[in-house]
Amino acid sequence: MALKQAFLLSLGLMLFKLLGFYLSGSMIVLASFYDSLTDSLVSYLNFIFYRKAREKADPQHPFGHGGFEVVSSLVQGILITILACLLAYQSIAQLMHRTQPNLDTGAMPYVLGIMIVSAFSGFGIQWFLGRFERDLAEQGEISLTVSSDRAHYLSDFYTNGLGALGLLSVYWFKSTTLDSILGLVGSLFLFKTAWPLLVSTFTHIMHVEAEPEVQEEILRLALGTNGFVEGIHRLRTRRLGPNLFIDFHLKLPAAMPLAEAHRLGDEVEARIMQRFPRADVLIHLDPDDLPDEDV
Repeated sequence: MALKQAFLLSLGLMLFKLLGFYLSGSMIVLASFYDSLTDSLVSYLNFIFYRKAREKADPQHPFGHGGFEVVSSLVQGILITILACLLAYQSIAQLMHRTQPNLDTGAMPYVLGIMIVSAFSGFGIQWFLGRFERDLAEQGEISLTVSSDRAHYLSDFYTNGLGALGLLSVYWFKSTTLDSILGLVGSLFLFKTAWPLLVSTFTHIMHVEAEPEVQEEILRLALGTNGFVEGIHRLRTRRLGPNLFIDFHLKLPAAMPLAEAHRLGDEVEARIMQRFPRADVLIHLDPDDLPDEDV
């Protein structure tokens, strides 16, 4: 499982960065540590919620458990926001009290090595998650947990790489002020990571429709099923975590026997389900002589 492996790797990076902060006392390294701490907690939550969101529907949850991914995204956004506030507070406190970081010559090679290794590790993890995300997309599935995890680790690559450069600048100029400013910049990166997670959460809560390309493919699949299909209307879609809910009216010849119309509706549903395995499809059969005002 990709999410479980990402969690174990991020846990090792977190401990690695904690050692770097112990050696240097730098806010830049602390920012990177907080980032990995967030990644570890988030990856663990994602691993749990990813599995829960894919459990089958039951009598208490007839629409499935996709809401677990929405809850996961909300928890991640709130957690990252809290850590960003904490880092900003500590950076401002250091700026006001002029606390000098312990950037001695002996510790610098180790701290720089930690930051560089962390940067490329983050890039490797996000690449690995990207492959897993593409595999899901080929099955017509979108996962909030995988997307958010990948975004975290991609931001790690940039923040840790820039952190290594910033650490060199702090050491060169012996400036506590610069260290605090770069710590504040790190908190902004965390805020930037949290924002899209919170937005995506409220998007799912408000039942926003699926992407235009998904709706177009649903139309193509339905209209291409059989020559008797005259059209579809009232198409409605929405996502809830990994689940896709689809309902529409299928226009068929009024003279078609009910049993044949039902069979054709099942055929349309099967084609859509083959492309989107986690879809819940509801089709209403309409005769083609229905008055326009009722369509």
